[in-house]
Amino acid sequence: MHGLILVSFCDFLAAEHGAIVEKDVMAGEPRYLVGEAYPDERFTEIVDRTCRRTGLPRDVLLRDFGAYTAERTFARLYPALFDLSPTTRTFLLTVETPIHEVVRDAMPDAVPPRLEVSEMGEQGVRIVYTSPRRLCAMLRGLVEGTARHYGEPVAVEERTCMHRGDGACSFEISFGPRERPIDAPRTERARAIAEARAGARDVRDDGDRSEG
Repeated sequence: MHGLILVSFCDFLAAEHGAIVEKDVMAGEPRYLVGEAYPDERFTEIVDRTCRRTGLPRDVLLRDFGAYTAERTFARLYPALFDLSPTTRTFLLTVETPIHEVVRDAMPDAVPPRLEVSEMGEQGVRIVYTSPRRLCAMLRGLVEGTARHYGEPVAVEERTCMHRGDGACSFEISFGPRERPIDAPRTERARAIAEARAGARDVRDDGDRSEG
């Protein structure tokens, strides 16, 4: 398990359930670091302890945590990835590769989940998720938290689920009209990033032609 997830969970506990709950749940735990990998069992034990402490069902807790992580943690740590996409749909269709590249660069031995993201009509997205961790409730929350970041209503329907014996979890996701405008500075940053990348590609292409 990527240390970022454990660090974000500690932040989530304090922000959403209070410092006392966070202290009780994390008592005896080491200080988790963003750039380290930890056994999956550590996260599982912390989640189970939180469920006992708060009385929340596991799926509800993981969904809430996923939403918090997308909206608060990922958007803060990886703003460029969010800035490049004007909508939740675009973000979901393009983010799988760069996110996992970031993970593998930081931790070459990491085993991120497998996500297959595809278009579903003109307005929707289909996600197929497979992982031995089976954290599909967290994935649902990540989608919902991303939509909150963009100010868009979202409907997530899980068609198949590994917890029900299926080979993968599949989600059908649809979006409503934006509830609030995109932040102008964020849009300008996205344009600047895209222009910089296009310029870098032009330079590489010119170099390739001169060498040829």
